[in-house]
This record gives sequence, C-alpha cells and structure tokens, in this order.
Amino acid sequence: MKFKLLSGLAIILLLFSSSCKYFRSSHPQADILSDEAATNLNDKTILNFAAGVDRELPKFRKQYSLIYTSGDLSVYTEKFSDYNNSMLYRIYSNNGSLSSSVKSYYFRADSLMLIREKSKFMNQDAELFRDSRTYLRNGIVFGMDTRTASSADALRTLPFLPLSAAELKTRENNFEDEIKGMDDALTGKDKFEMVFDNIATYPDARFIMLKSKSRSNYKAAILVEQKDTFIDSLLNYPGKFRDTQLKFKWVIEDKQAVYVPVSATNTSASGLNK
Repeated sequence: MKFKLLSGLAIILLLFSSSCKYFRSSHPQADILSDEAATNLNDKTILNFAAGVDRELPKFRKQYSLIYTSGDLSVYTEKFSDYNNSMLYRIYSNNGSLSSSVKSYYFRADSLMLIREKSKFMNQDAELFRDSRTYLRNGIVFGMDTRTASSADALRTLPFLPLSAAELKTRENNFEDEIKGMDDALTGKDKFEMVFDNIATYPDARFIMLKSKSRSNYKAAILVEQKDTFIDSLLNYPGKFRDTQLKFKWVIEDKQAVYVPVSATNTSASGLNK
C-alpha cells in the first residue's frame, strides 16, 4: 500500500519494511471517525489534537527501544499510548555532524493524523534548521507546511509556509514502512533483532555489545555500571553466549542504555524492556 504524499519534505528512513497495520483501523469507533469526524479535519483541528496529546504525554504508557548504531548513524524510538487509543511514535536519528532529526507521528483511533519533524543538517558548511508538518485525513496527506532558518532561534520566529500544489503532487512516501520499522526497533525484531557479540571493558566503563542477527550492520551498546552474577558469566564465558539473544533489563538514561542488575534473590537475568 503506497501513500501519495500530497505535501512537503519527506525523509526516507532506510531502516524499514512494509506493513499496513495502522492505516485501516480495527478500533470500534474507527468507522465513525472516518465517516463523520475525519471529513471535518483540517490543519488547525489536527494541531489542536496534537497539542492535547503533548499535554497529556506524562500520563501515557511509554515504551522505548535500545539506541541502535550503524557507522555514524544512531537511531532511537519511543512510543506513547493511552487508554483512549491515542498514540505517539517518536524517532530520533543522528548522522554525526551531517544531520539530526526528531520525527513524531500522532495517531487517533489508530488513524495517522500528523507527522511533525524537526531537523538540522549541514548545507555547504552552514547549518540549516527545518520544521515540517504533514497533515493526513483518512490516511491521505492533504497538506504540509515547512519553515527553514539558519539558527534554532531564528526558526522559532518564522511562520510555517504551505507547499504549493505543484510541490505536493511530486511527493511520495510509505508511512506504513516507517511505522513497522519503529515497531521492530521497539520489539527487537527483523533488522533490530540483537544477539550478544562481546562485553567490552575499559578503564572507566564496561559495555554489553550487541549486534544484529541479520546483515543490517546495526549494533547496540548497554552500559554496565554494576556487576552481578550474570555480568560475571558474560565476562568469564563470553564464547558460551556469543551469537545468542540475551534477556536482561535495561533503561535509557542520558541518551544511553544502562543495564539493570539482577536482584540478589534472582540468579539469572530475565525480561526485556518492552
């Protein structure tokens, strides 16, 4: 299923493969949304909805992925969901000194309504900052606006400018691929299925090093701040665990995955951060 992007700047996330899970809803009220409410959606009502999600975000259930790297590229995904079936996906991408972006996907009743992107990139030795907003109705993009400036402060003072009809016609994207990729990152599947590589020890730090089970070249490093029996096993018998999928708990702190030690009453690590 391809979506014609009738508006704006689209960054193709090379991480992802296709799924249509979030574009035809099984939610009981989905037909009501599509037939009645969706016909009245415009950019203002969608932005108001997104602002409401942002305000309530601390109350939402949060899931997050490991921080995956491939060369200079790093990728990290979050998912927020509430009991009213509103969802927000957010993916952070950083490509060293070349570019960085935060892309947010707002859902209501499993229907994608807004994609908001904040990006920074180098252009002929000068930094450029760009915001874009893509509006969808019944899974179809009906509008997009952007603003661009040479600094973050200047960007905030500028209005968003809509894309012309000619620009909208040239845009294409496959949002379901991007959503599936974020779900895979959150659940450790497909290109993000990680297995143990080694445990790296430095004078001031120790890391569990994971690698992709596939040929995607993605890796992940989990900081070990405190040893336990499980870490001792990895240190003493790394060959026994190599190329196997480990199960342990971790959290994200200060943009770093951190290992959660096994409690004294438990003799083996169990449970993933899902």
